[in-house]
Amino acid sequence: MTAQPLTAPRRPAVLRRLLAAGARIWKPAAIQAAVTLVLLVGYVWMADVYVRVLVAEHRATAALTASSLASTLSSALNERLALVRGLTAFVEVASGTGSLAEQFPRYAEGLRRSVVGVRTISAAPDFVVRIVYPMEGNEKVLGNDLLRDARPGFADTVQRAIVSRDVTVHGPVNLLQGGQGLIARQIVSGPGKPWGAVGLVFDVGAILNEVRFDRVPAHLGFAVVTDGGRQVAGDALALKGDPLVERINLPDGYWHLALAPRSSWEGLAHGDPTFRGFQLAFFLLSLLIETVTFMAIGRRHTLERQVDLRTAELGRAKNELEQFAYATAHDLQEPLRAIASYAQLLERQQKGRLDEESEGFIREIVDGAGRLKMLLRDVQLFLAEDRVPLGCGVIPAGDPLKAALAALTRRIADAGAAVTVADLPSVQADERRLREIFIVLIANAIEYRHPYRAAEVQISHRRIDGYDVIDVRDNGIGIEPRYRDQIFEVFRRLHPRDEHPGTGMGLAIARKMVERLGGRLTVLSSPGVGSTFSIHLPHPSFRGFP
Repeated sequence: MTAQPLTAPRRPAVLRRLLAAGARIWKPAAIQAAVTLVLLVGYVWMADVYVRVLVAEHRATAALTASSLASTLSSALNERLALVRGLTAFVEVASGTGSLAEQFPRYAEGLRRSVVGVRTISAAPDFVVRIVYPMEGNEKVLGNDLLRDARPGFADTVQRAIVSRDVTVHGPVNLLQGGQGLIARQIVSGPGKPWGAVGLVFDVGAILNEVRFDRVPAHLGFAVVTDGGRQVAGDALALKGDPLVERINLPDGYWHLALAPRSSWEGLAHGDPTFRGFQLAFFLLSLLIETVTFMAIGRRHTLERQVDLRTAELGRAKNELEQFAYATAHDLQEPLRAIASYAQLLERQQKGRLDEESEGFIREIVDGAGRLKMLLRDVQLFLAEDRVPLGCGVIPAGDPLKAALAALTRRIADAGAAVTVADLPSVQADERRLREIFIVLIANAIEYRHPYRAAEVQISHRRIDGYDVIDVRDNGIGIEPRYRDQIFEVFRRLHPRDEHPGTGMGLAIARKMVERLGGRLTVLSSPGVGSTFSIHLPHPSFRGFP
């Protein structure tokens, strides 16, 4: 007799191969894309940090330059304003002796030689200009009433000098002689009332040349403005580029020196050679990482293909071995039945004719044939489990339980066991498989009953997390904790055959059937107290039947 072929697996092999091929394509691409994304995010973050560092360095360098320029400009201005105070003291003394007109030209010439850029020196008794040096080119200044000068800011400068009693500054202003000048005035005291005022006009260009703004780096722009917003030098755009500002204090006000990049601080950092070096280094490092990743993915892809080939080969070998084992177990049934039948006939025919030892040999043959028949049946059942179609549907759990109890009626009676059954709901299962599971678990409870008390088996139901759980609880000998996983292994026996006969496959078959139904089989046990085997089946409303 030949064995029947096993039923094909539930999921078609073609579909599995398509899914595996799809995974081999998108997984490497996803890994490579993830590495690229990480590198891009890393570049953005590191570039931002590096730009901020470069901006801080450029601002610090520019701040040193601005501070140096402001210090030089302040020195140049204050050096010239000191000449105004010296001129005031000279006029106070000379006007008291009546020799001002004679001594003024010599003193004024000395002032012009002491500092570069002195354009005009004047004295105005009663605030009317009477003395000017040099005279050439300044004839129009003579007779000018300082308090009535209509030009913007001129009379106001004198009024401020009267109030402050210190040097006041006006300008820059366009000079009649050409160029721009800075006018400084101070009041000369007299008996009871001010004698008048003195004034100096300085060439702004000479002051700026002394500061040497040509040392400002080409990538920076600068501007010098008065407290009134009038531009003295530089480019007004420097005031709009987040400038570094230094303050130059004057006796009656202040100037501002602003320094800023011609584009922006960030643009200056991006154009820095060190930043371009960072970009090149990061690009090379990223290229190396991408290459290594690509090679690793390629190597992994090759290994995965080899694993798939080996897995396929092992799968084919496993299937062939299972087919061989199934066919062998099936084909051995016929000669085994013949051996058992002829041994039984021989036992009946020769009964009383053979000695006791020979009769014992025949009984061993009959018992061995029976055990082998049970073993071959269990092997067939275990191997065919994944391939036998499921009878899908919602069934009353009590029906397969009644069938199992009917099949175990004699064993229950012989053991004197009491089986208590609670109300069981309808569950989503295959009736034949559920019956076999009940038979295995109840038979197990009876077989491993406690030697000093009557066997009790309780079957109940509960629902947990979308699962119908059927508990088969006994009061038997229990299971040691270290053996709770081993009892579900094929051919695993914890007791000698003469104490507890069986094939050692019952629980392995039961667990495989429960998993085929989409659930799981678990056990809780206390040695000497008993065990509870729990059948977890997906509730119909929780998920679809597998």
